[in-house]
Order: sequence, then structure tokens, then C-alpha cells
Amino acid sequence: MNIKTFSLSAILFSSLLLSGLARADHLDEKLAQCKKEFAISHNKNSTQAVAVAAKLKHLKLMKEILHELNMKNQGKNLSNKELQDNVMVMSHLLEMLVEENLAQKDETWNYNY
Repeated sequence: MNIKTFSLSAILFSSLLLSGLARADHLDEKLAQCKKEFAISHNKNSTQAVAVAAKLKHLKLMKEILHELNMKNQGKNLSNKELQDNVMVMSHLLEMLVEENLAQKDETWNYNY
């Protein structure tokens, strides 16, 4: 009976560990896909239809990544590694947002001053 209990506990623990790692890999995959769509949307060789579709997919992926981070981190104390990973993801998203809106900065500046 103890061997069965131990083996079930080991299986449960390993499945939880693997699901956590799978979520981290899933987030990395989404971020890579987000960067790819961002690059396509800003590629000068892309047609307008392809660029618009890539931009919409990029925005959708950004929203999904932010939602996933919020759900993953809700109500728990984060380790230093988790904090560092979150900051890295957020910095990539912020970098894309800044680059996206950099061209509009001059227009906004002219309206305000």
C-alpha cells in the first residue's frame, strides 16, 4: 500500500512540475510568435493586408500573454526567478509597444506644443 501511495504521489508531483514547465514554454512560444508577427507587420516588403493581419495577431498575442501572466501570478509570492522572467516578458512587450508608437510621437508632440 505504501509503494502505491508513493508512486501515485510521485506521478502527481511530476505531472504538476511538467505542467508548470509546459506553461513557461507555452509563454515563451507565444512571445516568440508575438515578436514574429510584430516583425511581419513592420516589414516594408509585406503587403498592406499581410501587415494588418500580422498587427492584429500581434495585438491579440500581447493581450493573451498579459492575461496569462496575470492569471499565473495572481495571489502568490513570486520567487526571484519568476520575477526576473516576468520582467523580461514585460520588457519585450514594452519594447514592441514603444517601437509601434514611436512614429506617432512626433505627431503628438506637434499637437501639444
